Amino acid sequence: MSQPKQSFFRYENGILIVLFLVFGLVFMDRLSIIYLFPFVAGELGLNNTQMGMIVGATSIAWGLSTLLFASLSDFIGKKKNTLIIFILIFSAATFTSGLVGGLGSLILVRLLMGASEGPVIPLVQSTMMAESTPKRRGFNMGFIQSSAPLLGNAIAPVLVVSIAVATNWRYSFFALAIPGVILAIILMFYMKEPILKSASNSGEKQEKPTFSEYKSVFKTRNVWVSMLISVFYMMYLLVFTSFMPLFLSGVSGYSEAQYGIILGIFGLSMFFWQLVIPYLSDKVGRKAVITPVTFIAIFLPLAIAMFHTNFALLAGSIFLLAIGFGGQPLYLAIIPSESVPRMFAATSIAVIILTGEIIGGTLGPVVAGILADKYSLYTPLWLASGAAVVFFLLTFGIKETAPIKESPNKVIDSKEENVTV
Repeated sequence: MSQPKQSFFRYENGILIVLFLVFGLVFMDRLSIIYLFPFVAGELGLNNTQMGMIVGATSIAWGLSTLLFASLSDFIGKKKNTLIIFILIFSAATFTSGLVGGLGSLILVRLLMGASEGPVIPLVQSTMMAESTPKRRGFNMGFIQSSAPLLGNAIAPVLVVSIAVATNWRYSFFALAIPGVILAIILMFYMKEPILKSASNSGEKQEKPTFSEYKSVFKTRNVWVSMLISVFYMMYLLVFTSFMPLFLSGVSGYSEAQYGIILGIFGLSMFFWQLVIPYLSDKVGRKAVITPVTFIAIFLPLAIAMFHTNFALLAGSIFLLAIGFGGQPLYLAIIPSESVPRMFAATSIAVIILTGEIIGGTLGPVVAGILADKYSLYTPLWLASGAAVVFFLLTFGIKETAPIKESPNKVIDSKEENVTV
């Protein structure tokens, strides 16, 4: 009997769009402080080292809360309510960012933001995994991940800088708090509780996960390799995105409008490649694409340093070499969630985020800030390129997980998906 044709307006596509917006909003809120730093620093009297401290503090809270609350949600199974609560909390933290009066209060607010935004990432991606058809899993999870560069790297800098120029940087944070409340209300009425169980029979009662099964996540080879990749990728990502605006405005002498355009191109290119690369991985395999694209990532910071005086060449290099960011959805969400029992997808993603945020995301910006103050704004670019070399080499340790590469006799989404050594 043939399968009836599925409507475009089915739940899978609807929840995909809503979660795309939620995921992107998280990064709009998180990265806005970077784009507004020239305004914030002038009013609050902050230097590059203190900027690194602010970014690092957010990373610590983000990483710790991610694993804690994602693991809790895997055991209690209430992902919908947990997600809505954290969206409302980080929206409040965003609003409060516009009320700070100094370094101490700004760090405290960013700690709250990190603690509330961290769990949203694994909750969103594990929900999307549960609602995705296997052949679209890579594309769906990559589509959600691509909202981070589109909204966080392309739209956010234009939006928040425009508001800051027209009024005051504080109003940028006030404006960003509004969409979170709207999305939380939409999820209250639209989202279904995702079924994250290993059983393929929908009529079978969903079993509670055991602690023994939970521990198996931390014995999985792909999880460990992805954790190591995450350390150096987060160092690469946060150092590059934090200091590229300062480099373009400080060393290159671009105006706020010019470096805003460059940041917009950067964000759009990340969005494009984070759509294309996961889609390709659905067709040819995860490992077949993650290794070459992470190799290309090495050259993006070097291109900024070499071509920063030529606007056209700089823009073209950023678009092409940003292909390296297309590998992020693979190591962060797709590969680990395909390597463990599906009920622990959120935990597998969370432990990778934790490692990357606490080590790479914390140390990277702080070290880069110290080097920038002591030497020049070129040194964060060298640091980012060196981190890319390491995570490229680590991709050789990944084991293939794509459904297209699995045996035809293997049941997708069963406990046998667990890829361990």
